[in-house]
Amino acid sequence: MVSKIQESDVGVWKNTVTGVGLGRKLFTYEDGGSLYSTSAKYGTFKQLGEGYNTRLLLADGTDEGLLYAIEESGTLYQIDPTSGEWEQIGEDGAWADVVAADAADGTVYYVDDEGSLFAMPVDGGDATELGEGYDTAALFFWQGYVYVLENDGSLYKVDAESGEWELFGAEGAYDDTLAATIHQGVFYAVEEDGSLGATTLEDGSYEELTGADLSDIRHLFSASGNLYGIDNAGTLQRIAL
Repeated sequence: MVSKIQESDVGVWKNTVTGVGLGRKLFTYEDGGSLYSTSAKYGTFKQLGEGYNTRLLLADGTDEGLLYAIEESGTLYQIDPTSGEWEQIGEDGAWADVVAADAADGTVYYVDDEGSLFAMPVDGGDATELGEGYDTAALFFWQGYVYVLENDGSLYKVDAESGEWELFGAEGAYDDTLAATIHQGVFYAVEEDGSLGATTLEDGSYEELTGADLSDIRHLFSASGNLYGIDNAGTLQRIAL
């Protein structure tokens, strides 16, 4: 049975626009321009930076690594998750056409507004096109594969080297998804009816998890070995599986 455990005062996270989990911390960008780092275990937080206008926040790594921010201007920044130091990567506005993205091993995987999937090394190498014809809502990288969640609710598994793809599950199976993430090798999706869909990425097996009503969850994160969500009221919830 799924349960929700309140991890913050009500409304503390109400200004969150986007965020990711990395190691034992949650990193969130808030409306107003501030980037925060929060200990998933203790709830303590610090401001890592300000003056941002972030559209997408990416984590390159699971236990440790780097953050990448794609701004509304389309400019990409690399951020040290400990110090908050940031560095512009590439030219101003170079990522303006990015719809969805994730990062792994120094490479940003993204779908652009024309529906093409690319792998771009952050060190300045050339982008490799991995496919086209996508209409993407969200994108996740896990162990050599890019998982592309389409706006029609279909989930595709794409080989990050060859671009070969397969439909993962039934067509449109995630059409009522409110929030999703990959946690410990499982694709979790909060559905409109409040249930939690769990798809094991190794074999594609699916299970619907019920219990607590999760229909108010709008952001979903994996951090410190746990699954976290931010609800409509701006409250951080730990989702116990």
